[in-house]
Amino acid sequence: MNQNKFDSLIDSLVDSVKDYNLDSSFDHYNAIIEICNNCDYSFVYFKAWQLVNFVKFEHGSYDDNLFNEVEREVQDNDHNTDDITLNDYMMTYAFNILKVATLKKYESQVKEVA
Repeated sequence: MNQNKFDSLIDSLVDSVKDYNLDSSFDHYNAIIEICNNCDYSFVYFKAWQLVNFVKFEHGSYDDNLFNEVEREVQDNDHNTDDITLNDYMMTYAFNILKVATLKKYESQVKEVA
């Protein structure tokens, strides 16, 4: 994984949100969760580890960064620690990286249009 591949991945996820049939019962946040949940980087161990490692080491040197935001979100929402493997955590982090990055990019594009 490199910056270009990461940016391309997030761009493709944002494009997928734009193609969703969004209405009052299914907003962009729900679409992003569904899209990111179906992305192979959130359920294939090898790809999840690649994504988390990239974001941790390429985006992890600032106080306000994607990895730190995802780490806080995972800690706030992860109340089940029984029988959790390191692979499970990597997939959780990968999903949340995709979700947070896609949400930020999508919402910034919507603000630009408005």
